[in-house]
Amino acid sequence: MSDKLAGYLPRLSFLRATEPGSLTLARLCLEMATALDKSERMVALSLFDEADQIFASHLQTAPDAARAGLAHSLNNRAALEIGAEQWADAVDAACQAVELRRDRLARLPSGQSEAARLDLGYSQGALVLALRGAGQFGTAREICGEALVNLAVFAGKKNQQAFILLAKLICLYTELCGITGEKPDPVLLLPLAKAFYDSNQTG
Repeated sequence: MSDKLAGYLPRLSFLRATEPGSLTLARLCLEMATALDKSERMVALSLFDEADQIFASHLQTAPDAARAGLAHSLNNRAALEIGAEQWADAVDAACQAVELRRDRLARLPSGQSEAARLDLGYSQGALVLALRGAGQFGTAREICGEALVNLAVFAGKKNQQAFILLAKLICLYTELCGITGEKPDPVLLLPLAKAFYDSNQTG
């Protein structure tokens, strides 16, 4: 196993022996898998598989924690597959992450939804990249538009993560419009531009 994972092994062995099937073990497997890159893809996928199986087993008993953990794992799996240019697997993982995060967002009160909305945006962004890599440019453009709608609430707010994600998605959206021969939708983009402009004027 990779040198990157050597420091994890004692804890991994301990948890497998003392807390098999626990969310704690699932989170450790996820952390280990995420620490790897495409050069160690098969090891990472094995750890993602273990994490996913455990998270899924808790969907009935600890639904919010399990759903959040499974979506995080699938999102990071998608990122690994995008890096390895395994587009079909990346699309599959990102699609599942989007569905889980969309479902989780719908279950949360509006006052507690900001982090979940941003998480959904990251998964939508991963799905856009995976679809673009797979040559599904029209679908990628549609998902990118959905992501911009989802994240529009952050436009003009002092949230650096959301600002960077929105900026990247706007660039992807205009690129995909160019590839597909579609004009960027002003109804989608103008409110974002206005919010950013107003924020700069007052900030």
